[in-house]
Amino acid sequence: MAFRHTIKCLLFLSPIFTLGFAELNDVCGEGRDKGNDGCGTPAGGRRFYYDTITKRCQPFAYEGCGGNSNRFDSLAQCRQKCANFESAAQGSSTGDEGQHHSMVLPVPKCSGGVRAAVDADARVIECAGTEKCPDGYTCVGNKNCCPASKEIVCGIEYDTGRYAFQGSHTPRYFYKKDIDNCLLFTYYGALGNGNNFETYNECIKYCKKS
Repeated sequence: MAFRHTIKCLLFLSPIFTLGFAELNDVCGEGRDKGNDGCGTPAGGRRFYYDTITKRCQPFAYEGCGGNSNRFDSLAQCRQKCANFESAAQGSSTGDEGQHHSMVLPVPKCSGGVRAAVDADARVIECAGTEKCPDGYTCVGNKNCCPASKEIVCGIEYDTGRYAFQGSHTPRYFYKKDIDNCLLFTYYGALGNGNNFETYNECIKYCKKS
């Protein structure tokens, strides 16, 4: 009788566990969504989300309204919520820690101090072989993919990127089109986009309207 009772309990609890993991998967598997500032009372700032590419909780700049559930007030909250999801993701991965190391490799510069294009794993795209440059970029010197026009870089919003292998971050500059000037932001060391300059002078010289 005790055995039958145990089986019944397990059969009863099984859908609950499955539902719980499905909900966890839905939350932690959602993409980063910075939301918007159109709700009248935006409460933006730094938040964290679980990133399925790096399999880590990453910081991002939240605009204050909307967005999705993959958004946490602190790194600890994100890790606590997505710990099981992270373990499952790491268990199904190749375990090649070298992929994380590749994210801290320096990115070559194009003319004007602009960063060359990288792929989703933060590896520099080399156009000498079979790889093609992404849209808006052109192959320079049969090696690196560089922006075909300034608008590709200066016309987009900055991106804080993701934590690098050691979780380092550094100040960088981005061009803000509305005010025709460059501002400081915190870059987390990996990925991001081309609107990312090491110095104010590089940024202003490349993007400022003449």
